[in-house]
Amino acid sequence: MFEHPQVRAEDLVADFDHPLVGHYRGFAKPVTFSSTPGPQPFAAPAFGQHSEEVLKKIGYTGEDIVQLRRRGVVGPV
Repeated sequence: MFEHPQVRAEDLVADFDHPLVGHYRGFAKPVTFSSTPGPQPFAAPAFGQHSEEVLKKIGYTGEDIVQLRRRGVVGPV
């Protein structure tokens, strides 16, 4: 699929470097709009990568997050 002429013509595939899985190819932009370029493609986040940031934004303290990790509710970073 990645080598299909239409996929290549639309520039739908990108190469990514992921901190855990290494190099891989995936969709660069699954959706395009006529008036906005959309975000630059990026590698998928690792499990738990943004948990602390999100939990703090909604009011959890650092100690709350530590306790959630100890109980296995929140994955490792």
